[in-house]
Amino acid sequence: MPLRRLAVLVVLTVLSACARTPPSAVVFGPPPAPAVLDPDSACLQELSMMRVAYQPVQAFGDPDQGCGIVNPVSVSASGAALNRPGIMTCNLARTVARFEGEVVQPAARARFGQAVKKIHHAGTYDCRMRRNGTTLAAAGSSASRGGRLSEHAKGQAIDIVAFELEDGTQVSVKKDWRGAGVRSAFLQDVARASCTSFNVVLTPNHDRLHQDHLHLDIGPHTLCGY
Repeated sequence: MPLRRLAVLVVLTVLSACARTPPSAVVFGPPPAPAVLDPDSACLQELSMMRVAYQPVQAFGDPDQGCGIVNPVSVSASGAALNRPGIMTCNLARTVARFEGEVVQPAARARFGQAVKKIHHAGTYDCRMRRNGTTLAAAGSSASRGGRLSEHAKGQAIDIVAFELEDGTQVSVKKDWRGAGVRSAFLQDVARASCTSFNVVLTPNHDRLHQDHLHLDIGPHTLCGY
């Protein structure tokens, strides 16, 4: 091939290569933001992670009386079983589960060398006014006589009457609170520490209406009635 023709061919090849469109650069955008759960969904997710046995319940309420729950769950076990399912807010279910894990079980192992297998309660949700003195105020017009809607009416309270140990022993608030033995000491430990978990704690030391149970709630008021 003549040298001149070869030179021309080389020049044309170079120019052709330069004229080609360079490959497009791959542009990576910012990663998608993680999905943000609403507080109720986040609470339910946390209950599942804590292995609380629960079932979601449809929201309910009575506008005339102010009773009801926006995010109710029916809890049958917070780790330890409950003697019967309790309807409560998801927030209360989460608080009870933490209370059991952080307060009740450590106290039981320290005092008895075994865990609590069942928590006996006398009630969770209940559309009623707060107990005052010797009377139980009914909902409605009695509110004007000084009654205040109970936190039970909002699903934010639980009344615990006894703790059942793995060997079947029942530690009763009514029978064992004022004793001098290990059962009383356990109840005192639990009640004292519960003030760090709940906003209101009422025990037999508070008044005669609480001689047989521990009232624990997460309402807006604060009182450690230990």
